This record gives sequence, C-alpha cells and structure tokens, in this order.
Amino acid sequence: MNNTTSFEILDWATAGNDLLKRASTELGNVPSEKIRDLAKQIPAAVLAEDETIKLVFAGQYSAGKSTILKALTGRADIATGAGITTQEAHVYEWDGVCVIDTPGVHTELRPDHDEISYQAISSADLLVFVVTNELFDSHLAKHFRKLAIEKDKAHEMMLVVNKMRRCATGNSVGMQDIIREDLRKVLAPFSPEDMRICFIDAESFIDSQHENDSETAAMLRKKSGIEVFTKELNTFVRESGMAGRYTTALYSLEQVLQEALSVESNGDNDVDALEELLLQRRRALHETRDRIPRTVEKEIQNVGTQIRQDGRKVADLINGNADQKEVNNELQKAQDRVQLHADNCGKSIERAIEQQVGELEETVRNILNSELAKELVPRLNHRIQEANISPEAMGRINKAADISQKLGKFLIENSFKAGGSGALGGMFKLSQYSGTNAHVAVKAVGQFFGKTFKPWEAVKWAKLTANAGRVLAVVGTVLTIYLQFKEEADAAQLEVDLRESRASIRGGFNDAAHAIEMHFDKATGTYIADTFDPEIESVDKQLAELREMQQTRSDLFRNMGELLEETRQLIKVLHANTAKP
Repeated sequence: MNNTTSFEILDWATAGNDLLKRASTELGNVPSEKIRDLAKQIPAAVLAEDETIKLVFAGQYSAGKSTILKALTGRADIATGAGITTQEAHVYEWDGVCVIDTPGVHTELRPDHDEISYQAISSADLLVFVVTNELFDSHLAKHFRKLAIEKDKAHEMMLVVNKMRRCATGNSVGMQDIIREDLRKVLAPFSPEDMRICFIDAESFIDSQHENDSETAAMLRKKSGIEVFTKELNTFVRESGMAGRYTTALYSLEQVLQEALSVESNGDNDVDALEELLLQRRRALHETRDRIPRTVEKEIQNVGTQIRQDGRKVADLINGNADQKEVNNELQKAQDRVQLHADNCGKSIERAIEQQVGELEETVRNILNSELAKELVPRLNHRIQEANISPEAMGRINKAADISQKLGKFLIENSFKAGGSGALGGMFKLSQYSGTNAHVAVKAVGQFFGKTFKPWEAVKWAKLTANAGRVLAVVGTVLTIYLQFKEEADAAQLEVDLRESRASIRGGFNDAAHAIEMHFDKATGTYIADTFDPEIESVDKQLAELREMQQTRSDLFRNMGELLEETRQLIKVLHANTAKP
C-alpha cells in the first residue's frame, strides 16, 4: 500500500497466513512421518472461510465509496468514476479479510440496489457508511437511522464524509465543525459526539499518487484526511476486538511447532520423556484455553438477544394510544431485567469456566498417573542422586556440566520432589490456584466478571429517554381530542416524535446489550490471558530449558524454532491491539 498508515487488519491477516503457509511447507516436506502428520494439523488460514471478517462500505450513491476503497487498499482493480459505478456488491478478498463495496442506497433510480446493500450489511463485522459533503437527504437519513438503531449497527459503524474539497474552505477543521453541527439533527437520537466520524477527500489522495512534485503530493495527502481515517479505522478494529479472532489459528500453530520440536530432539531419553509429559500438559492447557471462549459465547449472545427483545417490546408500546404510566412501568421493569440478565450471564460464565477447569484438572491428574510418568519418576530420582545435586550445590554447577547435572538442577528449580508418584506434582500444578480444586479456582473469576458491573452506566440513558418522556406527556387518553384541534402538520410532527421515541428506547436497550456483550467478551479474554497464558508460558520455559540440554541441533530444528518465535511475536502484537475491559 502507498498510504503512510497501513490498515492493520490486512497486515495481521497477511502476516498470519504467511506464517501458516511457511510452517506447513517446512513441516510437510521432511522425512519424519510424525512431523508430516503434525503439519496436517496446521490451519489453512488465520480465519476459516465462514469466519472471514467482513468490512462493508455502504451509503450514498456516488459518494466515492470505491475511491475510498482504492485509497485504503492500494488496489488498482477497483472501478471508480462518475454515476452509479457499483451495480452490485463487489467483494475483494484478502487474507482473512473480505472488503465489500455495495451500491448506493435510496438512489430512486435503482431501488433494487437497496436490497443488495442490505444483504451485504446484515453480515458486516464493520460498516463504513459514506456520504458526501452535501450530507443526508430525508431518504438517506431514514436509512442511516434504520441501520444504526433498528438493525443495531451503531456500534459497528463509522460515518465518513467524503469529497470535502468541494467545501468552501476544503477539508479544514472549521468546515468539519460546521458539518458536525449540521449532522446533529439527522443523527438523532445519536449525536455527532456519539458517532465515529471522519472527514476525507479520497480523490485528493489518489491525485497525490500521480503528482510528481513531492511538496504538492504531501499537501494533497494531508488534505485528503486518509491517514487520519486509516488510524481511526485501526482504532475501530481494535475496540471491536477483531485482533483476538486471528490468534486462534496462531495458537494452534504454536502447539504444532512445540510438538514437532520434541520429535526432532536427539538427546537423553529421560529428557525426551519429561518433554513429552510437559507437552501433554501444554496440550491440555491449550485446549481448555481454546474451549472457554467458545463455551461462553452462546451465553453472551443469548443475553444480548433477550435485552434487545425487551427494548423492542417497550418501544412498541409508544403509539397514539399509549398510556404514560403503563409505558413507564414497563420501561422500569425492562431496565431491571437488563441488570438481572447481566448478573445471570456472569453466573453462567462462572459455572461454564468451573466445568472447564475441573476437566483440565482431571486431564492433568491422568497425565501424572500415566505409565510414562510412573516409569519416569524413579529414573529422575536416580539422576538427581547420581549427580549429587542439592539446592545448596546448584550454584556450583557451571555451563560445562553434563546433562545429568543440568537435568538435576532443572528438576530442583521446577519443584520436582523426589520420592513417590507425586514427584511431578510440583511441576504440573495449576499455580494460579495453588493446586486446589476447581471450586476455589472459580473464586478468581469474580474479579474479571465483576459483581458490580452496571450495564446502564455505559449507556447515555437519560438523554435517550428525554424525548420519549416529552412525547408521552401529551399522549394517552387525550391524544385523540388533541389531534382533532391541531393542524395536520402538528399531527405529523407528533408522529415523527413518537417514531423517534421508539427509536430512542430501542437504541438504549441496544446500547445496553452491546455494553454487556463487550464487557463479558473482553472479561473472558482478560481472564484467559491472566490465568492460562502464564501457565502455558511456564511450560514453554521448561521446554526451552530441556531442549537446551540436547546435544545436537538439525537445520529443521532451528527453522522450527524460528517459526515458533515468529508465531509468538505475532500473537503478542495481536494481544497488544486487543482492547482491555
């Protein structure tokens, strides 16, 4: 790409798929049948075809959506031009990202375009809604509010005002402030402060790429606002938690590489056996880490659906025959249920995690009671005695010490207790919970899922209900008489107010549902990162120390080690770009 700020979601996908491809090639073409079998477990892509992240560009026809896409991605094959350029939804596939350019909505020339756009928008993970500097007409404004409120896309939407160079002062800060105020009425019940708004001129950026004079090119790029837009889009992606979706395949690759490295080890049999046991523990931790988000996802989605349904039911009560007292009572009951839904969701997640941790503990016990472990423990005890290693003597061991001395030191440092079948227990316990049962483990969950979490604190509810209260004050039993003595224009205005009030109620409950979904989704991610990642890192450290004891190193071993390090670095980048609760 030629823009100065890259679109991170594309960079992550490209880097991840490149790693998967190289690892698959490296491991799939070796003499070892076991390693070749492991290569088959490497995911084909960072995201499966049905999990591809969809970035949809929608909005006004001839607003320059295709030009923005061209500026953002650097692709030369995106059609641009005057008139209705996009007759159907165009899909541009990247590694793990699907960018969709839709026809303009409410063109009145092509009403079939609306349906095409709605189909694409319904499956969007991120929606960029584009208008020109001339802003909304009544049809486009109605469509925007429908997407933002009724279809609950406000939290997945950016509003982009394009073609800013047509303005009197171009894409200036003063002009942007004026347009924000012009947008205030159109965006109701949202405000410009609620929305993520960017002001750009995509044509200026395209022109900058063909400008020979460097100073002029730099001026055009700055006026285009594309760099600011890309930064905002990257922030949007991070806050939406998209980075976390790329780590699943990378964690699978990390596990495969760890197991492949153990196959390629050519050293002491006892070291290899201990390495195998540690890999079994790592596999159990990895599988539990992977299962927990999938287990709790259904709980989180269910609570969001229930809250949105409650909001729609209350909103439907606001009509020409509404009774203010009844509506207010139902509104209060629905608000109370939201808190109850949130509390119940937290309890359901705790139960789900308790079950997963219990199953993990059972798996670890089985590893410790396996024949391999039982046969290995006496040999490790003998190795410690043979090397005459004690905690006091560890400091005297030098780098030239033989493998028995190194192994003895390793065992003592990692809490290996000589004598009995429980000797491995110190190395294998769940340190987060001091080796206790799953019930105690779940006590730690409370700090992540928050007994004091109040979803309405994340919602500007007072503002949203103000309009509803104003309208309800004039409806009810007197509404019919009221309308008889008012002009038709007033009646029409009242209907507009009623419609906006219904939208406000739906919007408030949609916001609450979103707040709950984001809270528990991010809290789950934080819990996993704080609980399981240190355990896995501890195993990885032990594995690395054991491998340092090996006497030989093949080129394949080194290559796999380098791939493992690259994988870990990319996972760290993705973690750094995942918003914390």
